[in-house]
Amino acid sequence: MRTNLKTAASPKPASLRTAAAAHAGGELAFVGVFLSDADTDLPSPLLVAPDLPDLRYDDAGGMNLLASLLGGDAMSFVLTDAPGLSMAAAKKPGGALTSPNSALALGANVAASRFGVSGKGVKIGILSDSFNRLGGYGHDFADGDLPGGVQDLEEGAAGGSDEGRAMAELMHQVAPGASFMFHTATRSEADFAAGILALKAAGCTVIVDDVSYLDEPFFQDGGVVQKAVEQVVAQGVSYFTAASNEGTNFYQAAWSPLIGRLPGLPGKFRLENFGTAAAPSAFINLSAPANATFDIDLQWDQPFASISAGGGAANSLAMALYTAGGKLIGTAGALQVGGNAEQLLQFTNHTGATGLKLAVFANGLASPGLLKFIAYGNVSIDNPNAGIGSGTVTGHEQVAGVNTVGAIDYAATPAFGGNGAVESFSSAGSGVTLFDAAGNRLANPVNDNKVSFVAPDGSITSVLAPFYGTSAAAPNAAAVAALMLQADPYLTPGQVSDILARSATPVQALPGAGGAGLINAANAVQMALTLHAHA
Repeated sequence: MRTNLKTAASPKPASLRTAAAAHAGGELAFVGVFLSDADTDLPSPLLVAPDLPDLRYDDAGGMNLLASLLGGDAMSFVLTDAPGLSMAAAKKPGGALTSPNSALALGANVAASRFGVSGKGVKIGILSDSFNRLGGYGHDFADGDLPGGVQDLEEGAAGGSDEGRAMAELMHQVAPGASFMFHTATRSEADFAAGILALKAAGCTVIVDDVSYLDEPFFQDGGVVQKAVEQVVAQGVSYFTAASNEGTNFYQAAWSPLIGRLPGLPGKFRLENFGTAAAPSAFINLSAPANATFDIDLQWDQPFASISAGGGAANSLAMALYTAGGKLIGTAGALQVGGNAEQLLQFTNHTGATGLKLAVFANGLASPGLLKFIAYGNVSIDNPNAGIGSGTVTGHEQVAGVNTVGAIDYAATPAFGGNGAVESFSSAGSGVTLFDAAGNRLANPVNDNKVSFVAPDGSITSVLAPFYGTSAAAPNAAAVAALMLQADPYLTPGQVSDILARSATPVQALPGAGGAGLINAANAVQMALTLHAHA
């Protein structure tokens, strides 16, 4: 089972966003990120993370920025140059590294000032890869990036990136009075589900995760993680999950077969027609950089045997991957009749070319009615019909009552003078459910209406500098729920979700990617207090 940790790896060109950590006395230093005018339509130079008011800069040749730190209380100063950008780093003794930019973008400072909320008394559960495998929690506590007493119910496996700690640091900026608990989500789906239940049993009233598994179903309810999420929401937990970072990188269509042969495979096949009736094509084009590793997750409208007591798929599809010239380089063709309606194909592109093509064909007697595949990783689908359909949210991201959170760069929010454009990589919905947990086809498909709303990403943490992706957005959203629950502890999960949606600020997004808009902490807390007053 492959996991999908929803951090966006280098989602920006270098001239638009990057950061590095300087070291001062063995401790990570604050990093201020600057933009030049190279490859942007932004003013030059522009200070994007103005967290240190003493930091000064001017333009030196248009590409390299000269920065200087004024005042005698700085431990260190580092200037790092790269094409089109410069980075300045400084750390004051005992100063926190985590940037407050996401909290400012949400208006958490306004909520705190107006209503005195900090999340005090609210316990937030975190599910990610690991929390303290890198050993940085002690420094985070000493520097004020995290509170003391964070409970780690189950640490992640060796090699974890401590993304759970980065999530906690972001939430501490938004809700500094909240407490945190952690449980890994990357050992197995069963352990993920057990962690959800354990966090609820330990008193968490808000839970957030940034993990999905590639074998979670596209079209069916009832998976082990889905059931655990549904259980805790029914018990009063406000649950938040990252919406993933696949944007609209998917293909969905009715099964429309051709009869033909495939290079390197014997016999004739029923092949999906990726063209038209007038110009049929058994292949869909993909683009992947040299040495890029990616996954293609293909599913179709049949139930999963791992979920359904009444049996699994009645038919089976397979995939074959080719170079542009027609050389077979990968297949995923296990017979899935009676099993899960899914094929996973992972490939690392050592072909020496960026152009690839994919065929989908039936390898069972019967045929499905609908297919969809999502491309994960550094690969794109080159077809005019790609990105049309139910989107790239999957599994527990589709569960009713779950807050599925998309991402917007904090610099794109109104608080920073931005245009309100959602991150292009942020996954789109809306998701559709065709089967119940028993494997019965629903009389009417259910539109899952995800994504719910968006929250900021791109702030600096001591773990990830900066922290991009819906993995960063989801904890920021969850922390606003903690502010609301301090204001009114009697809010139900449904009321929390409804208020967050009704109080949100409109954004610019592709269909299904923006939800209700950007969460507005001050508006949400005000609505929560109003609801409390009328109760």
